Amino acid sequence: MFKLSLLLLISSHLVASGKAEIVKNYFYGIIHKQVDWKDAFTLCQDAGGILATIMSPDESQEAREFLNTEKAKDSESPCFPEFQFWLAGQRQNVDQPNLCNRTFYWKTPEGEQDTPFTDWSGGQPDCGWEVEGCMQLNGGHDFKWDDIPCDAQLCALCKIGL
Repeated sequence: MFKLSLLLLISSHLVASGKAEIVKNYFYGIIHKQVDWKDAFTLCQDAGGILATIMSPDESQEAREFLNTEKAKDSESPCFPEFQFWLAGQRQNVDQPNLCNRTFYWKTPEGEQDTPFTDWSGGQPDCGWEVEGCMQLNGGHDFKWDDIPCDAQLCALCKIGL
């Protein structure tokens, strides 16, 4: 059994009529169990969401703040002290040869989505050892993105819609 931490992110803004409109309606959650990328993908679905996609600078900042808050609250989690979390990013055709020549996309249950926004750590992605086909949030680099082998053992950052 594993623990799941959640943060509700509901933002609203006033429109001209004075009524509020919901513009974000999802949770971030952490699967407090170290698993490979495929298992992280499945565990997020089992929790009612998806492995997290980050589509804008605002979402990147929200994820960073959530993870920093969780780090301060739960230093006993198997996710800490490394602070590395799976994201839904994966290179295209990750199981095929010549992995490093492929771009990253977001893999969701509905299919592949482009990554219109990126937040890579300096020098990333570097396709180290020619096997880094999946994406993580790297707490050692202010939760910027880093490529990593898909069989590494990390906790998962999930995005769960309302």
